[in-house]
Amino acid sequence: MLAPASDRYEGRVIKTGGAAAVLSFVALYWINDWLYGMPLDPLLLLLEAGAIGAAISLLFARVARLRRLLIPKWRMSAAVNVVAHSIFSEENICLTKDRNAVLLYVSVLEGEMRLMPDIGVRQKVHDAKLGEIEAHLANAEHGDPTDLVVNALNELAQCCKKCFPHRDDDENELPDRPQIRLP
Repeated sequence: MLAPASDRYEGRVIKTGGAAAVLSFVALYWINDWLYGMPLDPLLLLLEAGAIGAAISLLFARVARLRRLLIPKWRMSAAVNVVAHSIFSEENICLTKDRNAVLLYVSVLEGEMRLMPDIGVRQKVHDAKLGEIEAHLANAEHGDPTDLVVNALNELAQCCKKCFPHRDDDENELPDRPQIRLP
């Protein structure tokens, strides 16, 4: 599952725009008072400050790198965890016959990935191997994220191939193609 972001983080963007509006109102008020000896019409200043705040909010909402600056790392990580767990449940990943499904959730804005194996995989694939695959995924800053995902999927496929050999009555219970999910 691929997601552009795990949350919209609208509250942070709106608060940033509001703070920019207040600061610009105060700055415009004092600059006009200092330059001209008297402040401009407060209603005009309020409109200008509101426009500046709206522009800042729009900028932070549209540019992911700026929005990422507003959000603490712990908040982004928590959002990724919540969404990954909800997708695991919503997509019925735990309802496969052998309980051998795995969700790989990738959230682009947060730059994080979660590997969520079902209980059948956890019982048959050694915890150290799963931990190794998760550790490779956690190092997204130190390599090409696409290569990290492909390598992790290949490692996982090799483990599952040994633990869950192909049977004649096997059927594909979940879609294999990547899915895109919007926040």
